[in-house]
Amino acid sequence: MREEEIEKLRGLVRDCVSKHLYSSAIFFADKIAALTNDPTGLYMQAQALFLGRHYRRAFHLLNASKIVLRDLRFRYLAGGTEGVGLVFVDAR
Repeated sequence: MREEEIEKLRGLVRDCVSKHLYSSAIFFADKIAALTNDPTGLYMQAQALFLGRHYRRAFHLLNASKIVLRDLRFRYLAGGTEGVGLVFVDAR
């Protein structure tokens, strides 16, 4: 896929997130991550999952990629998913 098309999809994800359409953002971010194999796409997908309250999925995605060990923003997001997920698990 061409870079211009990927950028349009990234813009679409940002637009969905700004309008609180997290399910749509998750869908398009998943497509970006699958098509590009780029850490930015993976981060966008994990962030959309986090904002959509899919904490375990976001945490699993970040842990499975092993990029958490190399990039601080991934580590920060993984810590947020773990902390929020534990709060909801304990609240049940």
